[in-house]
Amino acid sequence: MKEQESSDQAKALLKKYLEGQCTAAEEQQVLRWFYTLDQSDKEQSQEERPADEIPPHLASRINARLDARLFDEQTPIKRLSWIRSKWMVAAMLIAISGFSFWFYQKLSSKAEIPLTLAAEVRSHNKTFHNDILPGGHYAKLITPTGKEQQLADPFVQQHNSTTEIAGKNFRVDVPKAGTYMVILEDGTKVWLNSLTQLSYPTHFEADQRQVTLTGEAYFKVAKDASRPFRIHANGTTIEVLGTTFNVNAYQNEVSTSLVEGSVKVLKEGKQTIIKPGEQATTLANDIQVKVSDLAKNTAWQREEFYFDGNNFNDITQQIARWYNVEFINIEAINTPSTYRGSISRNSKLSEVLEILALATGRKFDINGRKVIVQ
Repeated sequence: MKEQESSDQAKALLKKYLEGQCTAAEEQQVLRWFYTLDQSDKEQSQEERPADEIPPHLASRINARLDARLFDEQTPIKRLSWIRSKWMVAAMLIAISGFSFWFYQKLSSKAEIPLTLAAEVRSHNKTFHNDILPGGHYAKLITPTGKEQQLADPFVQQHNSTTEIAGKNFRVDVPKAGTYMVILEDGTKVWLNSLTQLSYPTHFEADQRQVTLTGEAYFKVAKDASRPFRIHANGTTIEVLGTTFNVNAYQNEVSTSLVEGSVKVLKEGKQTIIKPGEQATTLANDIQVKVSDLAKNTAWQREEFYFDGNNFNDITQQIARWYNVEFINIEAINTPSTYRGSISRNSKLSEVLEILALATGRKFDINGRKVIVQ
């Protein structure tokens, strides 16, 4: 009964919003309603939906992963003209082959509002001469003897080796357009993002567990109070006993975002301990701690792109890694704008580029493994 009432309320508020009749408070309520939709309702298949429920093409738009901070009642709401209000609604609701994306532009006033764009984009769009499928579970295993093995299954389980070499490690290399999940001998699970290397010993030592990381990984470390787990990444050491966290070590800076447990971060004689919901970033001579945007920092592990304040260059770097492409003439988009939104990483490249085209006003063409900005 409550679910039906919630559905009716959402439909009524959405209709009023689309007609431009909402007050400021009602606009807030619409957005809050979208954000708090019950997860079970989100996952309902179209076959299970009642006939009078919100149509699937609108429901997919409503299933937003919007940041609650955007709707803080303390934040003043800028009253817009009727036309711009319509644009805001259109920009907020974009359905693309069953997933949604919301763009926001950061204005000089520091306010963030949706960009003025909207379109229904189909996967059969003929704008592109060819297309590229999303990445998958790909990696290469290099054994202590130097033997290489291509990995294609979603998981790899380390097992006892009969060819152990002292001081030598296994290494898993994940290329562009790949992700992989490794289960270490102690039960620790490590999800590896594209362009990532993880080195680990055949067997962990009796008093410690050590691995080396380049790139990005999401760790779920098995608890073992007698053997701390240490990750060495670009001169930074991350030490835990048993916890869940994300490490981004693509650049010289290493960022550790803690989901649960406790983590100690060490860098050149300095150290700090972070709590769940915090992020530690190691710079040349410092360790900075701030509140972590976990939805953003762990989105890749949930098979999503999640942008929040990212500029165009940041966005294309992530897309290039996942689709194994190179962006050409990227300097053509010279704008200080930043964007917010999410896209499924299971989307075709053409679908992602359609969104970028709508957001930037530029055209994109796929030529082999190159994306040309026109």
